[in-house]
Amino acid sequence: MRILQIYELNPFESIGGVEGVVFALSKELVKMGHEVTILTGAGKEKKAVSRDGVDIISFDLFNTMKYTYRSGTLTPLRQLLFLTSVLAKNLDLKYDIYHGHIYTSGLLANYFARKYNGIAVNTIHGSYYPVWDRLTNPLAAFFYRIMERQIATMLAKHSHLQLHVSTYFAEQVSAWGGEVKVIPNGVDTGVFNNGVSSKFHSRLPVVLTARRLVRKNGLEYLIKAMDHLRGECDLFIIGEGPEQHRLKLMAKNNDNIKFLGAIPHTEMPSYISGSDIVVIPSIIEASSLFMLEAMAAGKSVIASDVGGLPEILGDSGKLVPPMNPERLSGAIRELLNDAEKRRQLGISAQRRVSENYTWHNIANKIEEEYQRLWRQKHA
Repeated sequence: MRILQIYELNPFESIGGVEGVVFALSKELVKMGHEVTILTGAGKEKKAVSRDGVDIISFDLFNTMKYTYRSGTLTPLRQLLFLTSVLAKNLDLKYDIYHGHIYTSGLLANYFARKYNGIAVNTIHGSYYPVWDRLTNPLAAFFYRIMERQIATMLAKHSHLQLHVSTYFAEQVSAWGGEVKVIPNGVDTGVFNNGVSSKFHSRLPVVLTARRLVRKNGLEYLIKAMDHLRGECDLFIIGEGPEQHRLKLMAKNNDNIKFLGAIPHTEMPSYISGSDIVVIPSIIEASSLFMLEAMAAGKSVIASDVGGLPEILGDSGKLVPPMNPERLSGAIRELLNDAEKRRQLGISAQRRVSENYTWHNIANKIEEEYQRLWRQKHA
C-alpha cells in the first residue's frame, strides 16, 4: 500500500511527542513492505528528505510554517495555517491510505481521500476535554469543549476510521455518535534497556520526569511533593515550555530539583537508565510515550490515575490521585525505601510493554485496519 501520514510537526526537528509516534509507526509500516510518506509543516528547514525508508515532504507557503514552528508545540495557529496552506497549494498526492493525526490533519486526510478515492483514517492522540476548566478560564474552556466535540464527532462520522490511543476520550466521542476504535501507541523496546550508561552522577536516588512544561502535565504538584522529600532524592526535570519560568520560581529554594531543559530524544535512554523512579504527574494524559519508554527500560513508575495512564500501566506501577502532592510524595518515599519493590515493578512493567506495546505489535494492528478498510472499499 501507498500510505500518506499527515501531521503538522516535522519528526526530525522535534524531540518526541506525536511527531515521534508518526515516524515510529511509519518506519514499522515500511518494514512491512508499504511505501510511506509523511506530509508535514516546515520547521527550521523546508526540504524533502528520506530516513529509514520513510519519505518526508516538509511543506511551507509564504514561510507561514517556518515562522509558526515551535519545537514540540502544536499551536492552533499552526494547525489552521497548515490546513489552509496545503489546500491553497493544491498538491498532487495520490495514495491508498491518508492517515491524519489530531484534528486539522484529519480534515486533510478526508479531503485527499475524497479527491483521490482513497481511505481516510484519523487518529486522536488524546484530549483535554474532561479538564479544560482546570487549564484555562471558564469562557475559553466552554469554547474549547464545544469545538472539540464538534470536530472530533465530525471526523469520526466522515473518516473511514477514527483511532484513539486510549479509552477515555474514545468513549466520549462514541457517546456523541461517532464510531471509533482504540489502538494505543507503542515503544521501541530495543532502544530502552538497562544496558545503557547513565547520564546522572547524583549522590541521592534519582527521580526523573520528562514533560513539556505546560499546566496539563502537573509538574507544579511534583515540585510541591519534593518539599516533603528534601534530602531524600534529587528530581530531574527534562523539557521546556511556557510554564518554565513559573516552575523554576516554585523550585528556586529546593536544591534537590534540577531543570535539564530539552534534550534530543536519542539521549533519553541514558537518562532513563540512570533514574531510580520515573514520575508522570499529569492532570490529564492519553498515552505517555515517556512512561512507555521508562517501562520498557524496566523502571518503577508512579503516574497520575487519569486518562489513559491506568490502562497502560495496569498493576505494573503505582497510581496516585492527580494534583495531590502529599499522596505523590508518599508514593515516592515508599519506593525510595523499598528497592525490591522498585525492582519487581520494573520487571513487571518491562514484561507488560514487551507483550502489549511494541511498535511491531501496534503497527500490525493498524495495518490490519488499513487492509480491512481497503477490502471493504473494493469489495
